[in-house]
Amino acid sequence: MSGAAESDAGVPAGALEAGLSGFAEAAAVVLATPSECREVMLGALSRCWEELRWVGRHLRPYADDPAEVFDRFEAARASLERLLWAAGTAGPAWAGGAPNAAGGSAPETVERAGAVGRPASAVPGAVDAAPASTDRVLAAGVGAEGVGPGAGPVHPGHVPPGPGAASPAAPPGTRPRPGEDGTQPAAAAVDGPERGTGEGLRAPAATGPTEPATAGKPAGPDPAGAGDGVAPPAPVKPPADPLAGIADAFGALEARLLAEQIGLLPRTPLSAAIRPPSTTAERIAATWQRVHMALLRLPAHLRDEWRAQARETAAAAGLAVTDEDSSDPDVIVPGLPQGLCTAERVPLVVAAPGAAAVGVREEIHHKLGTSPSTLVDLPPTDPRPIWAVRAEQALRLVDLDPELHVAVFVEDQPSSLSSQEARLRYRMHLYRLLATAGSSQADGWPADSRLGAAHELDMVLGGLVHKRPAALDSWWWQWRTGVSEILAPLAERARYELVPKTFGKWTRLDVDAYTVKNSVPGRSGEPLVQWVLWTPLKPRGGAARTNERKGRIVMRPETQYGRQASP
Repeated sequence: MSGAAESDAGVPAGALEAGLSGFAEAAAVVLATPSECREVMLGALSRCWEELRWVGRHLRPYADDPAEVFDRFEAARASLERLLWAAGTAGPAWAGGAPNAAGGSAPETVERAGAVGRPASAVPGAVDAAPASTDRVLAAGVGAEGVGPGAGPVHPGHVPPGPGAASPAAPPGTRPRPGEDGTQPAAAAVDGPERGTGEGLRAPAATGPTEPATAGKPAGPDPAGAGDGVAPPAPVKPPADPLAGIADAFGALEARLLAEQIGLLPRTPLSAAIRPPSTTAERIAATWQRVHMALLRLPAHLRDEWRAQARETAAAAGLAVTDEDSSDPDVIVPGLPQGLCTAERVPLVVAAPGAAAVGVREEIHHKLGTSPSTLVDLPPTDPRPIWAVRAEQALRLVDLDPELHVAVFVEDQPSSLSSQEARLRYRMHLYRLLATAGSSQADGWPADSRLGAAHELDMVLGGLVHKRPAALDSWWWQWRTGVSEILAPLAERARYELVPKTFGKWTRLDVDAYTVKNSVPGRSGEPLVQWVLWTPLKPRGGAARTNERKGRIVMRPETQYGRQASP
């Protein structure tokens, strides 16, 4: 590439190459110097690896990239992996060959899924093809941890010797603090008094070569009075975390799920960064919850298969999931023993809305104009009990699944509910529409006005969607269908009906007839209608009147229907 050539961003290629070379040289100095800056850079490089590890040649848009460019990409990714391992970071999520439910290791499963995240040794010519600037960073990172450049490539599952070696059980994207992996930092090895405080604990007399960390240091007096020539007390290793292996097993399960279901799930667990766990027990509970909430977006048969795998993984780790949770269709997140995770129940079918609505939060009753004591007095046709149940469920689902989006804040694109502020806005908007719909029932509004209030509530109550819409036969689709069915009797009294056609069989003419024009563009290659944000209605009996109750959907992106973008 000539120096006059420019990149897509308009930056001269020569300047970009020189800038990357300068970055590599500066990074090499930082990585070779024990400091807080070094820790920050290693953390940034680990996050970079997590983004790069899922990129595969067969995936769009990378499938159209030139072969030689992608070969260089693989070489750079492999070099970064080796750097992270040699520098003592946890590296990939399958670091240390964490076992999976099938009995193999996660790298093997990722390769079977078509992802490129494989060990450096599996990339032919990775070392030779790596750019020189990357090699300088690698050499600096390796040298900083006491592993010589000539020590050969470092493979996943191998822990390099030296004080900076990483523990195989370290969680993904984290770096163990000094002493957490059973080793001591170099400074602790030099300072004798800090190497241990256990009375009577001594290391055997040195009979071999002196360790590098203590070479040249005169032997100090033995705290127990044994005299010169006896090594100082051996370091007291902290007790091993009995939950670390369980956390790694669940992490490997999640990584395998995301790799194999990449068409429906994000490549990385975005929700993991929203409320980072502070303890191993919290990490186990958070991963278990994320996995099962993600399964609700899969087709029914895939969800059952992965639920079985999750149960087997938990059992192999010593956490037996109860038969009750495993067989109850209303349990969306099975409970874990030892108080690690409580079971979450969200019924899809509400056979007795009045009885189920007794336990909803007080605010919902207040907005609907009901109370637990007055529910029994409502006529069977009153929709307020089922509204109360579904509203309670919606708020719980928003709390459980921070990857949810809602289509009521922004006109065109659903906005994320990951922040506490966004969830509060959603709750307040839901309460407002519950109050309006409740008043329409309590005050005897005309049938058409009741339907209008109920239809507006449908938009916020069931207007929840994921960035990649869930499958048409998923748990989420069934839940959304249950919300739509609340409108059926109200629509009938107002001479409307729900559009009877199956959404998977809609045509473009149906889109024009039954939905508003600001429908959300979805994903290419999927069915035309991918998700319902607002239930479409139509005049009953083919009445030749204007349809004032159109709905809103997520549909396959087409030029004539909207921007080529994902919600």
